[in-house]
Amino acid sequence: MKHFEYQLAVGFSDTNVVGNVYFANYFRWQGQCREEFLRRYAPGVLQDFRSGCGMITQECSCVFHHETFAFEEIVIRMRLERLTWTAVTMGFDYFRLEPTGLRTLVAEGRQAAAWVNAQHKLAMFPRYLYEAIGRFAQQDEPEAGSSIGSHLGS
Repeated sequence: MKHFEYQLAVGFSDTNVVGNVYFANYFRWQGQCREEFLRRYAPGVLQDFRSGCGMITQECSCVFHHETFAFEEIVIRMRLERLTWTAVTMGFDYFRLEPTGLRTLVAEGRQAAAWVNAQHKLAMFPRYLYEAIGRFAQQDEPEAGSSIGSHLGS
């Protein structure tokens, strides 16, 4: 299955007094992953946001399997679950990068978002955005020259 990857290092600001990552940060990371995809593949969305249009999150969830801590490297793999002309549903897999190079699944999430116009009424995605998501879903191989950070993969 095709996916978009976003990598981050856990900082102290992501943790609570017990020392593990505070649960709400997983939702924030979903947003960061989604935003990085938009920045890279649909930068025109910024102008639409400035004009009052936007993506409204309708549903968001996360299931936690293992705790994570400061200084750990996390890779978030976002995949398309469903796309219509007005909404998108994405799945998120959170992996801890182990010192051995292996990845441990630490959490799984899901997010559904709809496109709204400047009056905050449900609207069709702009064609460029719908096509960017469509190209992402059809991508066969990682982007050439991908670096640590975000990239498409299969």
